[in-house]
Amino acid sequence: MKTKIFNFILLCYLGFYGLAYAEPESLRGTDMSEQLESIGDPFLQAEHLFHAGDFLEAKPYYHEYLSQNPSGKRSHQAFYRLGSVDQANKSYSTAIRFYQMLLQNYPRSIWANSARFNMAVCYYELEDYDNAESMFKMVLRSTTDNKRKWNILIHLARIDVGRMSFEKAFIKLRKVYTQNENEDIRNNVEAIAKDLISDKLGEDKVSNLIQKLGTGFPVDLLLLRKVSIARAAGDISNYVATLKKFIELFPGHPLRGEMETRINNVEADAGTKIKIGVVLPLTGKLALTGQRVLQGIQLAVNQLPFQAREKLALEVRDSGSQASISKIISEVSDIPSVVGIIGPLLSDEVKVAGEMARKKQIPVFSPTASTNGLVDENPFLFRNALTRRIQAKFLAQYSVNTLHLKRFAVLHPYEPFGLELKETFINEVESLGGEIVAIAGYDRSQNDFKKQILELGGVEDDDLDKIAREMVLEDRIMPDFSDSSTLSRPLIDMGHWSGDDVEKLKVSLELSYDAIFIPGVYDKVGLIIPQLAFYNINKAVLLGAKGWNSPELVRMGGKYLKTVYFVDGYYPDSHQIEVRKFVENFITNFGEEPTNLSAQAFDAANIVIKNILAGADNRIKFLESLRNVKSFPGVTGKTTLLPSGDSEKNIFALTVKRKKIVQQN
Repeated sequence: MKTKIFNFILLCYLGFYGLAYAEPESLRGTDMSEQLESIGDPFLQAEHLFHAGDFLEAKPYYHEYLSQNPSGKRSHQAFYRLGSVDQANKSYSTAIRFYQMLLQNYPRSIWANSARFNMAVCYYELEDYDNAESMFKMVLRSTTDNKRKWNILIHLARIDVGRMSFEKAFIKLRKVYTQNENEDIRNNVEAIAKDLISDKLGEDKVSNLIQKLGTGFPVDLLLLRKVSIARAAGDISNYVATLKKFIELFPGHPLRGEMETRINNVEADAGTKIKIGVVLPLTGKLALTGQRVLQGIQLAVNQLPFQAREKLALEVRDSGSQASISKIISEVSDIPSVVGIIGPLLSDEVKVAGEMARKKQIPVFSPTASTNGLVDENPFLFRNALTRRIQAKFLAQYSVNTLHLKRFAVLHPYEPFGLELKETFINEVESLGGEIVAIAGYDRSQNDFKKQILELGGVEDDDLDKIAREMVLEDRIMPDFSDSSTLSRPLIDMGHWSGDDVEKLKVSLELSYDAIFIPGVYDKVGLIIPQLAFYNINKAVLLGAKGWNSPELVRMGGKYLKTVYFVDGYYPDSHQIEVRKFVENFITNFGEEPTNLSAQAFDAANIVIKNILAGADNRIKFLESLRNVKSFPGVTGKTTLLPSGDSEKNIFALTVKRKKIVQQN
């Protein structure tokens, strides 16, 4: 597999750098495989493999040819091929040595100029800029290939970047861009300039370069970067001034209309100091969900004192319409008074929004998206969702540290959420010094869980009684739990026996573990729990996640719900004052009880509002403030935002008492 990947990379490399192959006249019009069979020449074998894409397999044949023919007529080409393969494999120093051998022994070879160019590229990759520059200039003086000339100028510009000589780099890039009609080359230069401006240049350097370069490419890109910087800093006057300068210098630019619209938006928006963008589905299939999330956000704003409320406004956009998420995020981001965005709802939408957020440099804070790893790779993405990782990690910590449970079995559904909960729970338990002794899985379609329960050590009544009688009558030694294969054993609670007679025998099942984690949903868990009791697993603590939190579980589980604990991020009947106040205010304002998503949105909005009122009045400050949220006291638990953008929560531990779900922690 690695060889195939390398071969693909080399093919791309050969295409990118335009490495030409001049086929020898003696081979033209002939079938290579026939020559291989008749001649057996290692060079021809190497060439056959090389052109078939088997580059690594070709190497030893080139070496064999060179060892047999150190001064052969094809040696120069063999050196060139070996250099090309090593260069594509990022073995730059080795590649340089092969190119040097070619140039020392065959300075007039048809491969000489290509070898010099490739050597220069290798020196550049090794950050040996002096040798790279010298070699590129040598090729530039001698080549007649215009495409290669432009390519060399681009590399020389990159060398200037490596030396932090940005003005020189842009002058070279400008020359290539303005004097070239090849669209591919122009697009490549524009992409390089955009990356350079975005990654390397701060506000002062951008302003300095605009002044020095005057107009034309890449001043338009520099001005756009300055617009972005001013917007992120909330510097409205500089933002507008830069937009106007862009229109003045580039009156015929395709973006002129967009720049004029932005200026008009600022003038229309002049009365508001700070805005919070809100992107939610308010029409379409998810309209009800979006409305409940919006209500949570609105309640957070409405509860502010009048003076604080006057400083803020919500910029609400409907993502349930036909417009794409990317377009909506872009439009909201173009309003400079918007410091951050709450939303979207769905993980796929958040991923798309994240790419635009990175481009516009605006924080996006989703109160609901829960897909694993969603925010990890994007510094502008945050979330306040109750993820599976949060649930499983908290439950493991609560079980080991608070309930003092040590040994666990796991019975999980073969579904993505069940597998993720299982893996996180196991990893966290083991990191805390606990032990997982058994794991079994079930399908969503199942209603009979006998097979899985037996795998966890369950035993039917008749079998349990039989095993116990045999142990008594045969005076067997009790199975030892130190044997990992022993998950259960009979425990004789009462009985009389003499000889072959056993009377009034009462037996229960002793387990080698303390608890069973079942990361399922209430409909299946409600079937599993009575079946566990049927197979005499009735003393283990039963543990669950958010999927358990339903009155239906209490109805289905009935008397078998003895010692159970599960978790959720929101519990409306909580004894905590903050939660009770939130529920009361929500009902007063909207005439209905809040959902867990309303609660998550309420907390997300309060985190945003608190940071803005504490001084995070532009995107730069707001982004930094989100990274420093620690133990925020919300109605969905204490929340800390991690460096990854994910949230860590101290959530609710729930149990069942007197046929009601109640808070335990």
